[in-house]
Amino acid sequence: MLKPSSSDASPRPTRRWVWHELLRHALVPLLVLEVALLGCYLVLHWLVSGQQEAARNELINTQMEQLVQYEAEHVNLVVNDWRTEAHQLARGTLRYLDSSVDAAQRERELKRHKRSKDGTLYAPDNDGGAGSYYSSLVPSYLQDHDKVVRLATMDFLMDDMLETRPELRQIWFSSYDGYFRVEPWNDTHTNFTPGVDLTSYGFYYLADDRNNPRRGAVVTPAYQDPVGSGWLVSTLMPVHRGDFLEGVVGLDVTLDALVERLESADLPWGAYLVLVSGDGVLAMPRSGEQDFGAYPAPRIEPLPLPRDRFLDTAHDQGRSPQMAHLLRSISDQPQGVQRMPLLSGERLVGWHSVAGTDWQLLAVVDAQQIDSGTDVWNVRFNQLGYVMLVGLIVFFLALLVMMRWRAEAMAATLSESLARLSEMALRIGRGQPVVRERFLLEELDQAGESLREAALRRDQIELERAEGARHVEMVMAASGDATWRYDFERDDLYFHENFFLMLGLPMRGSMHLADLDAMTHPEDLAGLLEARWRVMHGDSWAEARDVRYRHAQGHWVWVQVRGQVTRRDSDGRPLRGTGLALDIQRHKQSLQLLEAARDSATEASQSKSRFFSSFSHEIRTPLNAIMGFTDLLSEESALTREQRRYVEEASHAAEQLSALIEDVLQMSSLEAGELPLDCQPMSVGQHLPRVIGQYQSRLMQAGLVLTLALEESTTWLNADRRRLDQIMGNLMGNAIKYNRTGGWIRIAIGQGPNADGREMGWVEVADGGFGFDPMQSDQLFQPFSRLGREDSGIEGTGLGLALSRELARRMDGDITAESVLGDGACFRVWLPLADVSAHEHIVQAAWSADRVLPVPCRWLVISTRSEDRLRLEVIGSHIDNLEIIAAGSAAQALRLVRDISPCLVLFGHVPDMSVLALFAEIQRMPRDQPLWAVRLGPRDIGEEQLGLPKAFFDTGESPPTIPDIERWLDWLVRNFQAQR
Repeated sequence: MLKPSSSDASPRPTRRWVWHELLRHALVPLLVLEVALLGCYLVLHWLVSGQQEAARNELINTQMEQLVQYEAEHVNLVVNDWRTEAHQLARGTLRYLDSSVDAAQRERELKRHKRSKDGTLYAPDNDGGAGSYYSSLVPSYLQDHDKVVRLATMDFLMDDMLETRPELRQIWFSSYDGYFRVEPWNDTHTNFTPGVDLTSYGFYYLADDRNNPRRGAVVTPAYQDPVGSGWLVSTLMPVHRGDFLEGVVGLDVTLDALVERLESADLPWGAYLVLVSGDGVLAMPRSGEQDFGAYPAPRIEPLPLPRDRFLDTAHDQGRSPQMAHLLRSISDQPQGVQRMPLLSGERLVGWHSVAGTDWQLLAVVDAQQIDSGTDVWNVRFNQLGYVMLVGLIVFFLALLVMMRWRAEAMAATLSESLARLSEMALRIGRGQPVVRERFLLEELDQAGESLREAALRRDQIELERAEGARHVEMVMAASGDATWRYDFERDDLYFHENFFLMLGLPMRGSMHLADLDAMTHPEDLAGLLEARWRVMHGDSWAEARDVRYRHAQGHWVWVQVRGQVTRRDSDGRPLRGTGLALDIQRHKQSLQLLEAARDSATEASQSKSRFFSSFSHEIRTPLNAIMGFTDLLSEESALTREQRRYVEEASHAAEQLSALIEDVLQMSSLEAGELPLDCQPMSVGQHLPRVIGQYQSRLMQAGLVLTLALEESTTWLNADRRRLDQIMGNLMGNAIKYNRTGGWIRIAIGQGPNADGREMGWVEVADGGFGFDPMQSDQLFQPFSRLGREDSGIEGTGLGLALSRELARRMDGDITAESVLGDGACFRVWLPLADVSAHEHIVQAAWSADRVLPVPCRWLVISTRSEDRLRLEVIGSHIDNLEIIAAGSAAQALRLVRDISPCLVLFGHVPDMSVLALFAEIQRMPRDQPLWAVRLGPRDIGEEQLGLPKAFFDTGESPPTIPDIERWLDWLVRNFQAQR
């Protein structure tokens, strides 16, 4: 908040101010510092407590993880024992299946069995042997009785396992052909429905090769025993004879045995264990009911095994919301520790997965027992903080009394000194002399000296102000301009006497705005009133305005009025304004003369344009007739040699006259600004060889050697292709005409700073011809100037260089020339560089080296989207034997197709003609090779409905991507190879 100024409240006594400043800048900061120190202590206590708490929690979590991991490994050992027993049982079963039995054993075992009416073979009585069941699904004549007898010999092995493993409920074997044997005996005929397929039940399928490709022991989920034995888990082991599955052996364990193991575990902190599987509880001791609620004992009812129904699992047990929440939170984590609120309070829960099963073992401990004892230190630290706070308050009160006494003494000293300084300031304001006084405090003594110096400076300023007023008066008198001052409250306008001399008015002291408005031209008054309204509503009115005032003799005088508001009241209303009134009558007259001259020049330029237009039309008509008739005469075979020479001379003269007319018209269009330019980025290294190829015949006729220095082939210029070709044509034509027989021409490209220091690209044409005198370089680019070679016999009009330089300058470039007379000339075309770094980066990131086409090929891209053309030209610069030619309209494309014969046409955005119609026109033109096409960007709705021809073999993005280009290159290479 800003400190209130003296105008916001009444002044305060020095004593009160000193006491307030001491309180604010000494006592309050000290209190803040002490409180901050106390706060630092409390924060440090909190941080240390937090670190201790974190370390303790980390230690407890580590111990919990180790505890639950140890118990889980113990459970895993038990499960591994079951797997070992199942593996031994499977090996024994296979061994007994291959053993031989005598007739007595066969008779005794089969005598135990009985066959039901439906064909089921079973053991009806518990005579000390195992339960046996042969499903009627297998006809009696196909049932293997030898298997029944052989497996009876393994009953003693199953009995031995049941005695050594008290947690085992039963042991059984299920054969692939419907035979089932179980120990101890149970009424299998009652438990199994007639004709049951035993390979579809009892989790038999978990041991086959599809679900158990490793053929190891498998632990099943918990399920309800259909014969009423309770909730079980089974360990299954397949019995294979080679790759054939003979059957499955199983060991059934009751969940009560697991609960007994969990309850017998001796754990620290009074923890207990819970065994879960998926989202169901397998085993939980009684101590867990206080946290998760009582789990009702499952209702076990003997059920006959129904057909097409799997056994129910322990997931059907009801469970508490706490257990459900806990199981959801740990479902995706194989191990961990976390705190969780349960029914009897907050508990620390650790869990770990049991290897080889879908079980998780939980360890639950009361968190309050662990946290007890840590709160004692927090209480002691808090008591120490209270003692420090009381001591701080006592110290601060004592300091407050002492500072109050010192403030009174300081205030008395300051009051006396300030009173003397006030007296000195009053004397300065009254213009009275000031006497030097001494003060006890150094700063106040310096203030007294400053006041005395201010009095001396006041006298000096008064003298300078009077001198400045006289100087301003002299300047106004010499310049004829006037100053003005306006009082908004009294509506008084004060002008310098020069203002009245401008208007031929008699002198007067002041005038009102209404009188001045009456002298203002009506066309200028509206603007003045609008500016005055803006000033009244907040503007400073600092702009200059040209206004006409009526002279005393009746004519109008131009005056430029400028000024600004120098004072406003508290509400923002203007009170004072000042400014200048400048006599601009002569300036306005000069402007009128310049405008008249400009209009005359414009009319002359328009007349010249009309003349050239009419001239070209009138002269071209007979010239076309001359050229036409000379062409007809040249085809006559009856002409003599001399007559044919006359005709050729006339035809050559007509061609020269036509070229002269074309150059004159182009110069006229350039001067009138009517020659349109389409500057686009272009690779000059790729473009020049095609242009220079047009001059090979002339170079051979003249016996000249052409050298290309295109090392900077990656140079990109921003230019109009057609106009650059025209410039290169003029420069190449001059290099050929003004050269020696057997001479040389060199063309190079590069980039660097021009004469203005601007980084630009350049194209250079140098020759070893006659050259020119450097003293005549100013005349070199003048129209119709040939530097004295008008009668040399060399054809030319003298317009080529002038036209070329003007075209280069219109493309934001220039042409420079250097020469030594008799030793050749060098012309350099400077053009702006184009930025194609983004497209170059895309190509270089995809291709480490340039690509090569097997045969030369030209691609024509037709699109108004500059990104399409530029992307393809950059890509074309990295592919040998590929030339990219761009067209921005259908008409331009049709002209180019006649000249270049492309092998691929890429259609982008073509607004002036449909793609189908344009492609049909291109196909009607004669060509030397097959023509293919590609569509860039989204297709138009009409074209999608009509469909594109088969020549459109692909589509691509706009602008095309590197994968698009590679796909098209592969297509072309395959078709080139197919044509061979």
